[in-house]
Amino acid sequence: MNWADVGKTAARMAPALGAALGGPVGGAVGGLVAAAYGVDTRPDAVAQAIAADPQAAVTLREVELRHAETIAALMTADVQDARKAHATSWMPAAVTVMLVVMVSSMVGALMFLETPPANREVIYLIAGQLIGAFATAIAYWLGSSRGSALKQEALERR
Repeated sequence: MNWADVGKTAARMAPALGAALGGPVGGAVGGLVAAAYGVDTRPDAVAQAIAADPQAAVTLREVELRHAETIAALMTADVQDARKAHATSWMPAAVTVMLVVMVSSMVGALMFLETPPANREVIYLIAGQLIGAFATAIAYWLGSSRGSALKQEALERR
């Protein structure tokens, strides 16, 4: 058992917490969940505690809400580390360029081509996913917000 497995279970009850557990900061976030249950910080101990808790959804949601700032700070620090680690790689730039081309093509197609009525919902779903990926790529390069930058500075001062 690893933190990604625990994250999959938790994601059904507390999506943000589950995503954090399944990501690179899973061990740190797992420690928060372990403390809430009063168990060891091993993934299998936390998984057993969640499975044994009939109110697991409530407990995990409380942990998610109580520690939202800490989880966000951990995730922000991880993104900053990813930016530094990929500073010399061509791949993030290539993915961003591909997304720019895809979003531009999609917008052009939606503006000038008629969408078959039977396919509208699927096309809108795909368009939304593509724009979400594009926004994530832009946030990767530019940072997500001024508040995020201020949090990062505060973390680095500790």
